[in-house]
Amino acid sequence: MSTFNSLSKTASTFVSPTLLLIGFVSVLPILYIANFYCRYKRYQAATPWSVQNKVVVITGASSGIGEELAYEFARQGAKLILCARRADKLSDVADVCRDKYGATHVAINKVDVTRENDVDRLIETIEASYDKIDCLVLNAGVSMGESLEDIEDFNIIKDIMNVNYYGSTMLTYYALPLLKKAEKPRIVVVSSLASVLPFVPMRTGYAASKCALRGFFESLQTELLKDNIFITIAYPGIVKTEINDSRLGKNPKHLDFNKAMPAEECAKTIVDGTIRADREIVFTHLGKLGKILDGIFPDLLFYFSQNYVLKQISMDKKIQ
Repeated sequence: MSTFNSLSKTASTFVSPTLLLIGFVSVLPILYIANFYCRYKRYQAATPWSVQNKVVVITGASSGIGEELAYEFARQGAKLILCARRADKLSDVADVCRDKYGATHVAINKVDVTRENDVDRLIETIEASYDKIDCLVLNAGVSMGESLEDIEDFNIIKDIMNVNYYGSTMLTYYALPLLKKAEKPRIVVVSSLASVLPFVPMRTGYAASKCALRGFFESLQTELLKDNIFITIAYPGIVKTEINDSRLGKNPKHLDFNKAMPAEECAKTIVDGTIRADREIVFTHLGKLGKILDGIFPDLLFYFSQNYVLKQISMDKKIQ
């Protein structure tokens, strides 16, 4: 009898996972269709929507992805409000928007998104001139490239959180009344693959800030759907911008910036996704694959990611 019970337990242990796997695979097509239907319903609610004559606010617009976003929105006829800390650089970007891309409405605002007075003043200016915001693009950010134990001052982590997280969330808080005055407005969050696959070392503060952004805006989306405000979170990989030259800490030498995505390509993808009101834009084939694998085989993905990165870092040290 005991032998029979033992065999029964062995059989049930084998059969149960097998049946579960078969059941999961069999419902995959149904789940895919259901997911596509949900995406289509969102698209239906958010469109039609054109960039033409929309009031578009872009932070971090003086360089990199923000600069290229300004050019792409200008090319499609938006009324631009460009924000950054460097007024001279903003002025140059505004000139290109007018002269090269034919923008007729371009305003520049020197804004530090970590300063509440600056943010409050910006919103007052927009309200007086436009009385609404059709699209708020949260792009201002800083990066880092140093291990936690090598950081000499923990204020570096605080600075990253202040710009990347608190800057974007505070501006959103103040901008909500003007967003609600627009028809089917957009909030675009330029995050990073570091918040989807936060495995790369020397990115602790940066990954934390981007993960915080993701959590905040995914939660906020559920609150704002009743107001027909659509949030798109973009997760770029390595993009060719000057943020790579101004990382807080040391730049990891194993990252090949020569193979990075051009900023203009990144910007066009984000604007296209904004028009469609995509819930998220995950960049690169590896990023998409990694996101899927992280949900199914997280430990396996972590293992291979860490081994690859640590090998590259080891090679860097040998070169040094």
